[in-house]
Amino acid sequence: MHSTLVALALLLASPAMAANYATCILDKAGQVQNDKAAMAAAQACLASFPSGIKAVKPGSGRELTGYDSGAECTAKKAADTRSEMAAYQIKRACMRLYDEPQTHTSTMLPAPSFPP
Repeated sequence: MHSTLVALALLLASPAMAANYATCILDKAGQVQNDKAAMAAAQACLASFPSGIKAVKPGSGRELTGYDSGAECTAKKAADTRSEMAAYQIKRACMRLYDEPQTHTSTMLPAPSFPP
């Protein structure tokens, strides 16, 4: 029984495997205390996921957790960091994972008409 509890505790303490660049950032950047550590976390995630944030499907994390939005995720995940860079990275990752995918509608204004 004791060995089972120890094994369970070790399993729960081990970091989860990141599925993509955004989840890697969320795993690594939340506790960093300075920008150098935040940069190292981003470099480690980029080494594991060379396509970066652009390879993460927008909204793909919505079915995985209870976050309803990127803002909710950011408020929770960035709360313990002192690094502005880490907070920015976390915000980007949360927005990519938990915000609704944007539909591409044209927001261009009509071309101005000039008198002849």
